[in-house]
Amino acid sequence: MEYYVIKKKNKNQKLGKFHYEEGYVFKPNIKKKDLIEISSLSILNPEITNAILKKKCDKTFRKLATMILSLLKEEDATTGEAMLALNELEKEKYVIQRKYKEYIKKEEKEKYLKRIKVLEAELKEKMILLNLQEQRSLEEEKGHSR
Repeated sequence: MEYYVIKKKNKNQKLGKFHYEEGYVFKPNIKKKDLIEISSLSILNPEITNAILKKKCDKTFRKLATMILSLLKEEDATTGEAMLALNELEKEKYVIQRKYKEYIKKEEKEKYLKRIKVLEAELKEKMILLNLQEQRSLEEEKGHSR
């Protein structure tokens, strides 16, 4: 693959070609109109890659934690909602274990997986309670229909 880099040289901008093999590739979220549009960016420095992925994982984990904690507090939650939240946790676990395994530090990976495991345990406990409530309500409906 060929990629291009912009180098400043005496106020003129020139494009140069270079090849590389490895690096974390992502699409930066730049919304300013006066900047150069970037379709993808490759980071070769492991410290920078780790910092970017740490920030990304923190943001995703905060969203998941907020969603799951609100689900745990709800009295009228359903098992379907709990299953969706569990699927999101599994998806995030897969991303951390497989996609980011080369780019994120081992300590960071273990920290996120431990957090996910705690949320997963709480969510499974809530699912058991929801299943019991649904079974009781079905039994009550059967009892009233006679």
